[in-house]
Amino acid sequence: MTRAPESGAGTGSAEPDDHARGPSEPPHAALRAVLLDVDGTLVARGRPIPGAVATLRWLRHRGIRVRLLTNIDSRTPETVCRELSAAGLEVEVVEIFTPVVAALRFLERRPEERCHLLLSAELAGRFAAHDARDGRADHVLVGDCRELAGFAPLDAAFRRLMDGAGLLALQRGRWWQAEDGPSLDTGAFVALLEYASGQTARTFGKPSVDFFEMALADLGCTPAEVLVVGDDPENDAGGARAVGAPCVLVRTGKFGARAVVEDQMTATVIDSIADLPVLLEAPPQPASAG
Repeated sequence: MTRAPESGAGTGSAEPDDHARGPSEPPHAALRAVLLDVDGTLVARGRPIPGAVATLRWLRHRGIRVRLLTNIDSRTPETVCRELSAAGLEVEVVEIFTPVVAALRFLERRPEERCHLLLSAELAGRFAAHDARDGRADHVLVGDCRELAGFAPLDAAFRRLMDGAGLLALQRGRWWQAEDGPSLDTGAFVALLEYASGQTARTFGKPSVDFFEMALADLGCTPAEVLVVGDDPENDAGGARAVGAPCVLVRTGKFGARAVVEDQMTATVIDSIADLPVLLEAPPQPASAG
């Protein structure tokens, strides 16, 4: 793990100066886009993390494209966009890339296939055209299912799997940082169904290589031309490493909530998203000898 160079103004406090220089080439010539996590990186408890608004503005001012890569699997991209806009973050829905987007593309290429849905009510509506209802299910699609109380929904999904349906997971995060503390994430329920059925789920969200490659294809970028920025060593740094993209981790969100074994990843670490402009404008560090 490497650390960002310190600036004279300190870290995590100063807002980026949008007027320090005019529009120009990106600070690193190869950098064309940044893949940004949302929860714990840009926002916390529904509010922008200090420096997030200014950093987004700074990136756009320098012609660096942005995609918000998030494992949010309870709400549609449109809802996420409205929430971020209400919080003061200037984003467009086309810039928000979630497992919902990836899963819909997967299913739209298979118009005859149907899913047993284990999803939030909002997402069940979005996937209505692919809902098996009482008919044959080709897949069981699992996302955030906190709204589904009790044993029966999981057992119904398990029976579909035993009848021959394949297992699809919007994402497989183990836990997430809720407002009142760590909370089970979708991956815990995916693992339950995998264990019971003997199947391995096809996963759409981070750290899936397919997910990152789909975002790169949307941008028309190679891994070397993007920077992944997030708070999760497993989902953000792990996904970046899998596709060969550089990564920056911020000490907010999940990263700040647990210890990390340093040899599990190679990533630059900064205190918060507010420090990203300073990092990108710093001259490259010479390689150490030997």
